[in-house]
Amino acid sequence: MVIKIILIALALALFCLPLPARFVERFYTNGLYAFLQPWLTPVANFLPFAIVDGLLVMLVLGLPAWWIVRLKRAGRGHRWRAAGRLAFDTLTLVSVAFITFQILWGFNYERLPLGAKLDFDSQRVSVQTVAELRRNVIEALNREAVARQSSWPDETKWRAQLHLAFNETVRQLGNRRGIAAGRPKRTMMNFYLAAAGIEGFVNPFGLEVVLESSVLPFEKPFLLAHEWGHLAGFADESEASFVGLLACLHSDSSALRYAGWLALYLYLPDDPKGDSVRLVPEVVADLKAIAEREARRRNATISRVQWKIYDRFLKASGVEAGIASYGMLVRLVLGTRFEQGWVPARRKEE
Repeated sequence: MVIKIILIALALALFCLPLPARFVERFYTNGLYAFLQPWLTPVANFLPFAIVDGLLVMLVLGLPAWWIVRLKRAGRGHRWRAAGRLAFDTLTLVSVAFITFQILWGFNYERLPLGAKLDFDSQRVSVQTVAELRRNVIEALNREAVARQSSWPDETKWRAQLHLAFNETVRQLGNRRGIAAGRPKRTMMNFYLAAAGIEGFVNPFGLEVVLESSVLPFEKPFLLAHEWGHLAGFADESEASFVGLLACLHSDSSALRYAGWLALYLYLPDDPKGDSVRLVPEVVADLKAIAEREARRRNATISRVQWKIYDRFLKASGVEAGIASYGMLVRLVLGTRFEQGWVPARRKEE
């Protein structure tokens, strides 16, 4: 009983009293977590199934079965007392799960934001700079569209290229080391991911990457790099996208650079005056294919409910913008000063 009370109290303390950001940055993200991730992700890669599926089966089937068996064994006249003990034990189990989540990945929500480490100035973000970025992205997409004139590169090959560029990128952003790359897996919840409009996620209890199976070849590099950004300890969605974008742009592969520019284009607001530079037909076709994929499989009701839940989760985890953090990628790109080759400049005091 004492141990259970301590576990519940510890979970409440971790939830209500966040650790100092610089402490998390130094001793967790670049300390304990940097030690755990290269061990846990390869184990998850080795398993032929998604660990998250096993955890869901335990939650959906195991927990109710545990309650039913315990209540039946209690017998008549004792079930209310047994239910009270079960509720307390379930709270303890939830506390253990939360503590495990924090240790394996969750403390990354409390690390220093990229804006505090990079030469970032919000004054660089304006209507004019957004328009300039949009023109530059369109021109870059048209240049790299040659990558679409041949078959898409073999996934094993481009994943190896992306991994090299990714590890270089995260070191530029302040991580002391790169990551063990997560192999993209498919989950038995794939139908739900498609309906909810979720293209991928990282399972924090296994440090594995799951991608929705219908994502198109030219979407996959950026989406995978985004999830690798989470594996590298960038919990904020805009920061994970920022890392994924730079990893694509830093690659020697024109196909990977194309995937990065295409993803950034989808985050940009429309130009009300109309684009002065037009996309070439190959890019237009890819954008149309993405829109058709989303429209074909997404369920508006499921998607709306799912994103409301995720918005509350992000805000509870310390991401004040919630799901709006996805749309802050453009702000991060424009507000950061870059050196040649899209290398982000660090703050001088760092």
